[in-house]
Amino acid sequence: MIKFYLAILIFSNAACAPAQPDLQATVAAQATQLATLQRPTPTERPESSVTAAPTPTLSSVPGIATPSAFSAILPRPPALDCKPHSLPQRTQRSLAVDPVNDQHLYIGIEQEGFFRSSDGGATWQRATTGIKAWNRLDGTGLCYEEFYETIIDPKNPQRICISMAGGPGTINIISSAGNNGVYCSSDRAMTWMQRVTPTMNTAVYALAADPTDFDIMYAGVNGGPCGNPPPMCQPNTYFNTVSVIYKTTDGGKNWTELNALYVQDLRVITLHLDQKNSKVIIASTFSKLPPQQGGPGQFDAVKQIGLLKSTDSGATWKSIIKGMSAEPREQALLNMQVSPTNAMRLYATASSNTSYWSSDGGETLNKAERMAAFAFNPHDPTGMHILGTGGEFVKESKDGGISWAVKSKTPSFVTFGRGDDPTDIEWSRTNPNTVFLAGAYASIYKTMDGGTTWSQILSANKLPK
Repeated sequence: MIKFYLAILIFSNAACAPAQPDLQATVAAQATQLATLQRPTPTERPESSVTAAPTPTLSSVPGIATPSAFSAILPRPPALDCKPHSLPQRTQRSLAVDPVNDQHLYIGIEQEGFFRSSDGGATWQRATTGIKAWNRLDGTGLCYEEFYETIIDPKNPQRICISMAGGPGTINIISSAGNNGVYCSSDRAMTWMQRVTPTMNTAVYALAADPTDFDIMYAGVNGGPCGNPPPMCQPNTYFNTVSVIYKTTDGGKNWTELNALYVQDLRVITLHLDQKNSKVIIASTFSKLPPQQGGPGQFDAVKQIGLLKSTDSGATWKSIIKGMSAEPREQALLNMQVSPTNAMRLYATASSNTSYWSSDGGETLNKAERMAAFAFNPHDPTGMHILGTGGEFVKESKDGGISWAVKSKTPSFVTFGRGDDPTDIEWSRTNPNTVFLAGAYASIYKTMDGGTTWSQILSANKLPK
């Protein structure tokens, strides 16, 4: 996420540093003055509601935010200084390739916005109509939070949905949370509609749709506390009560918070549905103390639950850590992919230097060589063929991740002299030799020979204005 610097407020990605007493006093003193500032024009919100599983309600749980808690606080400031939290112009897993025509490409870029190409990456167009953003203080345009995931309807590729995330919050909080959540388009990303509900946590990391019905979607969120200082949020304000997974059956007009083994400070980072049996859902998770309690990267003092799996469309869930060591970092998962042709084959990467392969749908995990970004070949019916990168080299596995061989040098390592930039690999569904790799610095690389050679098709200096 972006770190937002305002004249009197500070918003950051997962959680902001606590406000100093004089800053909090200034915020309160200038509330009346800020109320006169012009807000950005909001995107139309659909008439909708959110429901929770039948255990404590949002209004009955101490520290849980409700719309009324923020209705009289502060308006959203009209402009801010847009700075990256770490590497600039990150893309996370937002790269997507049209499953019918691989000339149509999509990607979201932190700070910059969402972009589309209709010629295989030769040219790009901005595609942000309807996506909320802040004005930049320097007057150079708009500033966007992180785009985490892009999904495309396999039956109608004009339908696309994306997830965006900043710090945890709702659309009612005067912070960047109101700009985030889920957006959907029905015209190949030309226009967007925000698909969230008033009490839904909008820090959506993961998004997945039923392969038979794109209106059925699951969203995984950052279940940490609100990262904004008072008066926006009181300390230890949380937005989830029963899980960090939501479900919609009407394309995002309404969302239900599923009862999925809630653990405080849990995040769902990826979600996958079995392409042949959509009742089977699997999610990768990690828990981390918020910075004001344990500092960044503190996985050790919180419970980790590894994989979450449901076999009944999200009605019930179980945690899977079989094959992992007891070390929390070994159970805190940062990425996970499932073969689209063989749901028994799974590959996941932990926050330590460990990855895992599975041949039984994630029920048992086996240690493997660490890969940061990886993807199963959708043209391989066995589910054994994977491309991955975790440093200087792009590697290939032909046995489901048990062993790896060097395929080529990681293109971002060649460009930037470092190998930790790729975050996403996407295979063309129409050409088995065409693969795309994306990462920070608004970078996309393309291979047309299965990963032996790569060419760059997008970079920060080529972004359309």
